[in-house]
Amino acid sequence: MGKKSKAKGTDPADPYGGLPILRTSERKSFKDCPQQWQWAWRYGLKAKYRDADALWFGTGVHEALAQWYKKGDRRGLRPDVYFGKWCTDEMRQIRTAVSGDYNEDVYVDAKELGMAMLLGYYELYGPDETWDVIATEMPFQVKIAGDDGVPVGVYAGTLDGVYRDRISRGIWLMEHKTAKQIVTRHLHLDDQAGAYWAIASAVLREMGILRRGESIEGVMYNFLRKGLPDARERDENGLCLNKDGSVSKSQPSPLFVREPVEKSPGQRQTQIRKILDEFTWINLARDGSLPIIKSPKRDCAFFCQFFTMCELHDRGGDAWTDYFESMYSQQDPYADHRKSASE
Repeated sequence: MGKKSKAKGTDPADPYGGLPILRTSERKSFKDCPQQWQWAWRYGLKAKYRDADALWFGTGVHEALAQWYKKGDRRGLRPDVYFGKWCTDEMRQIRTAVSGDYNEDVYVDAKELGMAMLLGYYELYGPDETWDVIATEMPFQVKIAGDDGVPVGVYAGTLDGVYRDRISRGIWLMEHKTAKQIVTRHLHLDDQAGAYWAIASAVLREMGILRRGESIEGVMYNFLRKGLPDARERDENGLCLNKDGSVSKSQPSPLFVREPVEKSPGQRQTQIRKILDEFTWINLARDGSLPIIKSPKRDCAFFCQFFTMCELHDRGGDAWTDYFESMYSQQDPYADHRKSASE
């Protein structure tokens, strides 16, 4: 692979006694493309000049909601106001869909979009008075053991939040999602929230947050579509009207959707098994027992930060290593979880 020695893997001292760490986003990266995974998670490469607006935008919305849902029934600064302060004076454009049509994109001011979304969210849901918040933005680290009981690594992530419904008394995991288009059909197979749900009850019980016998019923997916509110007049049923007062045939997709997905004890075991199996595959790739392959797709050019370097890598020679030295920096992708585990 050319001058591979230039790109050293990230392996600093950690509080886990040498056990490898696995993060949910890393699982997705490995399944999407092992080569992408190697550059991002083994070499720790991050584009110096990439304008990661979608990631930046999602981070801001998550932070606004995290400070809004304080423990118990307390609420923080209204989320749209918080987002406006969080943005400061940064000028960014974010791609969003017109009326929920994925194929019809426009670019809008990210600060304006975020504030409008979160104001609409607040106006729709208010303070969520039935939500008794138990935990919010809580990092966790859990050892995953193989069939022989020997730990194979540490699974790490961050829970968006957990709440107890004051009416039903059910306990739910919050999962905030920002998206150009809201799709829910796949949620029962969602690895990220499913894995978090599978281990959250044990983690919170060990911390004394959940009582003995209590468990989390499922995941409450909280979708916020990246779109501005439709400015057309509406009738008493909330339907958008034409200028002549008739009901328009073109109605906007919903900006907000909450989708509860209940889970069963059997699904908990399935999710833990998935984590273990993926740990096994990824650890084999880490120690060189599995070759690193590529999984090229037609949207690589739009969504993969390594697309140009990957083209150079395919041509052979050392040009790709010169490219990464000028275009990427190296970081420890597990730094946040090492820090939270040692505190």
